[in-house]
Amino acid sequence: MSSTLRTALPLLASLSLAALLSACTNAQEGRPAEAGSTCNAAAADKFIGQTLSGYVERQALLEAGASVARVLRPDDAATMDYDPQRLNIHVDPGKIIIKLACG
Repeated sequence: MSSTLRTALPLLASLSLAALLSACTNAQEGRPAEAGSTCNAAAADKFIGQTLSGYVERQALLEAGASVARVLRPDDAATMDYDPQRLNIHVDPGKIIIKLACG
């Protein structure tokens, strides 16, 4: 095997892996993240008081213009990182939405 090919293979493998992981992330979110979009939780306030379901979560995500949602139940541990494209959906023990916030 030539030295050029031997040097290029790890780089090619890394690029392929990065592309694959990126595609998986977008598929899990249901839609690609929009560059520069930010979350607006107030636009999804109509979901407060509703029981959380997959459908309600997706609708709140769309209404807020967020690229990803995170459901936070009482006593859940959560990272403190701020993501302006993330909608945080706070629910009570009965899965009733009590608060929507971005971050």
